[in-house]
Formats: sequence, C-alpha cells, structure tokens
Amino acid sequence: MTSQAGDIEDIAVQECPSNMEDAGKAEVCVGCPGRELCLEGNKPDPDQKIIDTRLRAIKHKILVLSGKGGVGKSSLAVMIAQLLASDGKSVGVLDVDVCGPSIPLMMGVADQPVLDSQWGWKPVVSPSSNIKTLSVGSLLASGSQAVVWRGPRKTSLIRRMVKDKLWGRLDYLIVDTPPGTSDEHLSIVKLLAHTHPEGAVIVTSPQKLATGVVSREIRFCQKLGIPILGLIENMSGFRCPCCSEVSDVFSSGGGEYLSVKYGVPLLGTVPLEPQLTAAHETGSNFLVQLPPHSPTVESVRQIVVTLQAKVEGN
Repeated sequence: MTSQAGDIEDIAVQECPSNMEDAGKAEVCVGCPGRELCLEGNKPDPDQKIIDTRLRAIKHKILVLSGKGGVGKSSLAVMIAQLLASDGKSVGVLDVDVCGPSIPLMMGVADQPVLDSQWGWKPVVSPSSNIKTLSVGSLLASGSQAVVWRGPRKTSLIRRMVKDKLWGRLDYLIVDTPPGTSDEHLSIVKLLAHTHPEGAVIVTSPQKLATGVVSREIRFCQKLGIPILGLIENMSGFRCPCCSEVSDVFSSGGGEYLSVKYGVPLLGTVPLEPQLTAAHETGSNFLVQLPPHSPTVESVRQIVVTLQAKVEGN
C-alpha cells in the first residue's frame, strides 16, 4: 500500500515542462505514456509562416480563461467583443471550446455554416454586432451532435481554425477557451506564441469553490509566461428586476481574494441580470437587450475601457 500511495503522489506532483520546446524531452517526461505524442507534436510546424502571417494581421489577441466551468466565461468573451465592436473596433471571436461550444448561439449565428474559399474558411458574421466568429459549433451538423474526440484530433482542429481561417485585418481577436489547463490551452498558446498575444483575462465567480480551481489557471499563465491582464468576478450578486436590490446568491469576494493572493489586478465585478440570459439565449446584442444604465452594462463597459488602456497603451 505504501508503494502504491507513493506512486500516486509522484504522479500528482509532476508537471509538464513549461517550455513547449522541451515537451517529451525533459527528465519529467521519462516514463510518461504520452511522451511519443509530445515528441511528434514538437516538430517544427511547416505552416508556421502562414499561421504567423494571418495572425499578424490582427493587432490585439486576448485569451479569456478560467479553469472552472460554469462561471460565465463565454458570456464575458461575447460581451467584451460586443462592447469593442460598439466602439468601432473590428473584432473576431475564436471559440476553442471543442466539446462544449456556445459562441454560435450567443452570437446569433447557430444556423450559419462555415464556408470554404480559395483563401480559407470565410468568417461567420454576427448580424447583431458585425463580429466575425469561428467555432466548432458552426462546423457540426446539428447543435446536439457530440464531439467525441481524443486530444490530438482536437489539437489538429484548433490548428486549422487558426491557419485556415480568413480573419483578415482585425483590431481584436477574443479567444474563448474551455475549462481546464490542458490540450486546447497548450495548442492555442503555442499557435499564438510567435505573434505575442497581449495576455489573458481570467474569469471567476465569487464562491470559494470556484476560486480554488481558478487559482490553477493563474498558475498555468505564470508557468507559460502568459501576461495576465486582470481578473473578472462574474455573477457578483443578482439584481432583482423589480426592486433593483442586489443579493449575493453565490457568496462574495472571490475576485478580490484572488487579486490579493496572486497580485493580479481585479478588472471589475459583473452582476447577474435576467435580461442578460435572454440576450445570450436569443443571440441578441446585450447592449440592445439591457437598459443603457444597467449595472451589468456599466460594469462590463468599465472593464473594457480598462482593458483597452492596458492593451492599446503597450
């Protein structure tokens, strides 16, 4: 029993090399069952120049991360994109959540397929905000189709979504990622590395259960050298549509706790509103669906102003 427990403990504390060039080659890789796959994926990409050329046409690239599912990461990615577009910016949203894509529904393009052309995959454009989008959800035959794929196939698709997508010139590309710190995250970070993305926005909800998981995403960014632009605490209270009173239904203070613990700026807190859910489920622009002085609109607007100052000031 002691030996088995020791083996489990050894596995638990081992981490993959932070430098992707060392994947499969480092001492920690010896004996790993996935070593051959890492060595295979570590070969120089013959299409890297094409990938870099396409990505350099995009001024600013921001990753939206969490580590925890169900914190509203995709919702915030969409709202940030819509506010940037309302400010006259040309914006794209890349959804690399291969198994649980939600961007097509939120952007109102769930019934629009991705079309191919001699220059690459043509963007699906949101009618409510003129935002270019690409998601595996737009590549499936139906919204209920399950994506039962192993890691290498997911990695290959994400690579194609970057290499073969005709984004054109954009001011911002917002990359919505799935929960976790694994295949999809490593793939997109590697693909963007040569063109130096501005960094990551990390989303949490207020409760302690969420912050414990989100802290791993902060560690992921630190380990891979991804600049953290800041934290957003989503679902920060529920605003009653009748009396406007805000109730802390999911506890409070999670964003501030992580900000202090890791020295990461807190960009803002975003409350829940029933009309916001309606906007996302119908593919409407939340700026049209919600009142102009809604606490949610004002909170996200201030977050975007802060982000623009950070990103465009570089």
